[in-house]
Amino acid sequence: MNRLEKYKKYIFLLFTVSLLVIILSYLSWQSTSVFGVKFSLREIERPRIVDHTEAFKALNITTYRGSISCIPCHRDVTIDVFHSYHYQLANYVSDVAGHGEVLVGSKYVYNDFCGAIFWNGTVPINYIGNATLKKPPEGFEGYRGRFIASGCSMCHGVSLGTVPSTNLSEEQLSNIDCLVCHSTKYKGGPIGIKEGWRKLVKTENGFRYLPNPEISIEELAKTITSTPTKDSCLYCHAFSGGGPGFKRPNLGPELIGNVSRDVDVHMGSGLWCIDCHVADEHDFKLRSSDTWSRRGGDVVECSSCHEDRHTAPVTGWFIETFHIDKVACQTCHIPIIGYKTPTEVSRDWSTIEFNEKLLRYEPKIELKGNLTPVYLWWNEKDRIEYIYPEKANVSEGKIILSKPVGSIEDGKIYPYKYHIAVVPFDEDKGIPIPIKVGVVFATGNNTLAFKLGGKPGGLVFNGKYVTLVRYMAVNHGVKPADKALGCFDCHGFWKTRMDWEALGYGIYPKVIFSAILLAIIIVIMGLIYFFFKGR
Repeated sequence: MNRLEKYKKYIFLLFTVSLLVIILSYLSWQSTSVFGVKFSLREIERPRIVDHTEAFKALNITTYRGSISCIPCHRDVTIDVFHSYHYQLANYVSDVAGHGEVLVGSKYVYNDFCGAIFWNGTVPINYIGNATLKKPPEGFEGYRGRFIASGCSMCHGVSLGTVPSTNLSEEQLSNIDCLVCHSTKYKGGPIGIKEGWRKLVKTENGFRYLPNPEISIEELAKTITSTPTKDSCLYCHAFSGGGPGFKRPNLGPELIGNVSRDVDVHMGSGLWCIDCHVADEHDFKLRSSDTWSRRGGDVVECSSCHEDRHTAPVTGWFIETFHIDKVACQTCHIPIIGYKTPTEVSRDWSTIEFNEKLLRYEPKIELKGNLTPVYLWWNEKDRIEYIYPEKANVSEGKIILSKPVGSIEDGKIYPYKYHIAVVPFDEDKGIPIPIKVGVVFATGNNTLAFKLGGKPGGLVFNGKYVTLVRYMAVNHGVKPADKALGCFDCHGFWKTRMDWEALGYGIYPKVIFSAILLAIIIVIMGLIYFFFKGR
């Protein structure tokens, strides 16, 4: 008893320190109001309005006609746009495993959402057209002839509908629609068509987009910006894949206009797309394991702004010591996909349904919200890609369309959306068949759509389908720091979002973390026992 009395104050001190460590760990994990993440933002230049009223008057421009109205003063810049990925829809990349430098992009590759925009980069499949409802189901006969789609060029490319060519010409330069990006009011994408900013017209050379001539040039002149606004980007990118939030994880219409910090802490704090995707001669910085554009270089790193990270006394030390080299920032700071707008996880072209809201036929589409990402290694250098139209490597009825390359020895853990698509397949040639999507929208006849889509490449549909698998990088929708993942989200021994075995760790993380927790509990219980026993 005397010995216990002698050491009681030391035992009490150990107990107090242990308890304080646990409390600090919990608070630093739960709330940045106690221990916040410090960061310093670099200087940001906001787009400025460049009133063109006097310039248009001097040139006697009374109607905006696309780049024809801009070339007299901005010819060199228009040529930059012509050469850009946004217009050409193609560039060379050298980060596809098993390939050297290859020419790829949305003009060339197969798409798990709509089949293909072109056949082999040359023949348009879904680029531009006028799809109207031709065979409505019973009860919807009154909507026959209703306009339902104009083609992928509505978003793919900043063009007025002429197929992009690599040969520079006046026709190609006049095909660019500058105000899709450089106006606070004029809109591109599906919203631009819906609200009448651009019209689909039929010419002797086929369908083209035409800036609405009824829009006042005086009104437009006062909306022209030096650089694109956030919303100008989102009028297309928020609807990629054919609908709101369908394609890119956490890029949906909820980001247009005022944005809540709970939806995206960066946009909710006033940042815009071009702050990270900085432009160089009209090519934008981009880096991801499932995108094609590489002309602008790598996107701005998180550490470019967040110089001081994870300053919490306990969890901060653990993160900086054991996680920074192996876990990407997005993994902890983007815990959810589809927080506001559900995102597409599967699309089945073998089953056609009528969408009563959009009044068109569509493949069977599955959307999910509040989705937990899947986690894979990526070495930030290589990825697996199916290079269309090579003969595909089919395993168990599946083709890996896009997947990051990396391992526990070489890479970081990144979050991904897992997307699958069931598409028609030419089994003899081993090539997925392009789909004439407008035919499906208008009639619901997928067999005819496969036949017409495969015709330019001599591909034949004999009833065979294949499943395309794509892992889509999750880079948007960063949450406020206090809503980032905590230790137990990944390391909990009763529930965890991490598949440690698949990541190459085996059960090691679970065992170690559980052992640490058990040791802490034993120490605390022992201290409590000796303390109260002494009393």
